[in-house]
Amino acid sequence: MMIKRFILAVLLLFTLNSSASRADERQMRHDRLAAVSKWFYILNFNIESEMVSKIARSKYDMVVTEPIFTEKENTGFDVAGFVKKLKGKSGSRLVIAYIDIGEAEEWRTYWKKGWRIGNPKWIVADDPDGWEGNFPVAYWHRQWRKIWLGRNGIIEKLVAAGFDGVYLDWIEAFSDDNVIHAAKRDKINPRAEMIRFIADIAALGRRHNSQFLVIAQNAAELATENDYVRIIDAIAQEQVWFDGGADNVPPGDCPLPKTDDDIDSRKYIKSLPKKCRRQYRRYPDSTLHVSSREYIDQLLLAKSKGLVIFTVDYALQRKNIDKAYRNARQLGFIPFTSERGLTSFHPAR
Repeated sequence: MMIKRFILAVLLLFTLNSSASRADERQMRHDRLAAVSKWFYILNFNIESEMVSKIARSKYDMVVTEPIFTEKENTGFDVAGFVKKLKGKSGSRLVIAYIDIGEAEEWRTYWKKGWRIGNPKWIVADDPDGWEGNFPVAYWHRQWRKIWLGRNGIIEKLVAAGFDGVYLDWIEAFSDDNVIHAAKRDKINPRAEMIRFIADIAALGRRHNSQFLVIAQNAAELATENDYVRIIDAIAQEQVWFDGGADNVPPGDCPLPKTDDDIDSRKYIKSLPKKCRRQYRRYPDSTLHVSSREYIDQLLLAKSKGLVIFTVDYALQRKNIDKAYRNARQLGFIPFTSERGLTSFHPAR
């Protein structure tokens, strides 16, 4: 009886210590991100250009970038050297890898000849916003998960290359109509499966590095799910105040409706620049049919639960850039602005 009690006590102590350790690790990750005041986000650039040197010399505390080696034409790229250079002379800058976990992209190394919508069956549709070569996927399928989570898969390669974490795109796949249809076919809950997928990505990264950061782009409505909040470290929300269009057409300066009452109102439509009005009419499910107020409310909820909040607005005119930075900082968010294609360098401000 005494031995059994001793074993139970040891197990309880181990559990308590493990829980405390995880809480400490989460707090350390939070503190690292909360210390960021200036961040930079770039996806499309010439890796042989001056761009890398500009970023390395910049005053940015964090940079989100393509991992490069996942592109077909860059399989032999020295990604570890790339990450080391971006970290700067002090090595203190956070370098985060952008990955699209909700869409397959036909220029990636995992893309096989002959793949198309329906082959394999988990490629379900074209991108609903018009991004060429992007295809929403049924992300719960084993083949897709293996690309990311398998032995020597992309997540393990990112950790080995020295990235400090991942920046997850297209989490909102769970709300895509074609993905929902596939989920019904497979008799699963797409929202729950996305949370499970992100949890598995986080767990694998942190198995190798307890300080592995997970930043979720968009889908801020998931902040109502406490299990999800415990998995991620931050939310980065695009187009809180300004957006652009697919393939950088238009590149930005399209204001969102301020409140839900403004959505689809005659006054709002009339206020849109001509280039933005075309975007508004062509894509009825685009962000120009969502209010800034809705995003702000979701982000404030997430912030109240301890998540760090980054914002990405697509603005090129000085008055719009100033507005996005001013509004974000007043709310305690960490802002960044660029053109929709995310191709240019902008000095830290």
